Amino acid sequence: MIVAAAVSVPFIAILLHKARKHRKPYRKKVISIFTRFPSPGVTKTRLIPCLGEEGASYAQRRMTEHILERMKKYCRHHDDTDIAVWYNGSTEDNMRYWLIPKSGGDNFMYFFQQPSGGLGEKLREAALSGFRGNREYVVIIGSDIPGLEPGVMEEAFDALGGGTEMVLGQAEDGGYFLVGFSKAAVHKIGAVFDGIDWGTEKVFQQQCAKAKELDINLKILNTKLSDVDTEEDLSVLEGALQIHRQSLTDRKWSVIVPTMNEEENIIRTLQTVCQNCSSEARIQEIIVCDGGSKDNTVQKVKDFSQRVSVPVKVTHSQPGRGFQLKHGVEGATGDFLLFLHSDTHLPSNFDVAAESCLKRPGNVGGSFAWSVDTDRSDGWFFNLEMRILKYFTNRRIQNHELPFGDNAMFTTRHVYDQIGGFQEVYLLEDVLLVEGLWKVGHIGIAEGEPVITSARRWRKWGLFRITGLNRLILFAHYLGVSTETLALWYYGDKLRVVMAANKKNA
Repeated sequence: MIVAAAVSVPFIAILLHKARKHRKPYRKKVISIFTRFPSPGVTKTRLIPCLGEEGASYAQRRMTEHILERMKKYCRHHDDTDIAVWYNGSTEDNMRYWLIPKSGGDNFMYFFQQPSGGLGEKLREAALSGFRGNREYVVIIGSDIPGLEPGVMEEAFDALGGGTEMVLGQAEDGGYFLVGFSKAAVHKIGAVFDGIDWGTEKVFQQQCAKAKELDINLKILNTKLSDVDTEEDLSVLEGALQIHRQSLTDRKWSVIVPTMNEEENIIRTLQTVCQNCSSEARIQEIIVCDGGSKDNTVQKVKDFSQRVSVPVKVTHSQPGRGFQLKHGVEGATGDFLLFLHSDTHLPSNFDVAAESCLKRPGNVGGSFAWSVDTDRSDGWFFNLEMRILKYFTNRRIQNHELPFGDNAMFTTRHVYDQIGGFQEVYLLEDVLLVEGLWKVGHIGIAEGEPVITSARRWRKWGLFRITGLNRLILFAHYLGVSTETLALWYYGDKLRVVMAANKKNA
């Protein structure tokens, strides 16, 4: 027993030391953000006449993500500040899925359900709740002020730290976009929001008068901003988020297909894009990015483009899927991007299923369930192997948010640009893109039918060689082996020739 105690006490001491080491630092400031879960029909209802229910909901989603990212930027430069998200319209689980990426969130974010009652009651609870955490300063903002910069928070907290008891940021419509308090005013917060005619152009003046009545030392910030509530305010949204109104209401797809000597497969793949979309009008373009095919791939694509109404473009780049996909996206003009291998066929209404997946707040990318084209002539054992592969592939996609390129991955142009897009690599371009998506959100899976990928690789090389090598490559990647080294492992000497040619032509 004494020996056990002698062993356990140091062990417990180590655990306590680690707990202290990882304990969240004391933060004296909090930024409270008021928002609503972006559900169509109940979010930003005054924008519905001009944007529709889906467009108004998407505007709310983009504004919240935009303002939250700016406030995160402020907090990363000020380790004395927390963010409290005060939400309405959903559960905390849904809010966390929306606003905390798969790779993990910052440790300065908290979530609180907005209390019942009017805006005054909600503001009062948010302010008092901040001080219950023994903080010294609380600043409250809305999520529909896309012009709000971190510098405004600097001004607000500097004023509060300099002796001001209350700060207000005036909005263009007669209200205010920011209210903040120092702890010196905590005993007056209970009454400061009483008697305000919320939703009118009198709000700002009434709030100033109320502060004066309560003998609160008030400072008005130098910055005056506009919130986004009606059609007249959309120019503010478009300017701050660099988004056009059409991108809120009528978003279309660009399908990017990398090719290399695919004359046997490419036409059938392109046909499934045109035939299996809900409407050809939903496809902005198909971009075939060829890496230097020596067969008839390019000519077949050009001939196909003359027979369909969907625009089909051919571009050229150096070989390597990462290089080709990156080059293809550079010429894409759609709001949605879908990356399709030349031996993979899309399911019926793929565009509807993929867009529905991306509409879930938190999903910044997605893929389809996966299947493979086997038949009886392949033999019972090969079919069994493919069923096993299909099962574990779909488990990986569903449980680990880890699709690969032949799962037909998709995202929005906004997110693609945000994470820097594809890297110019010869291998693992899909995994690197996934890791980028994990940093900003989640990867969903489209409901409905799967994509169908050719079984030609497994027919030629066998399940254990192909899948085993893929797992070895992925494991080595996570250990830090460079993508160039991994590509040489995978492709061998033929890649050395390609790499040498690329360097010569660079």
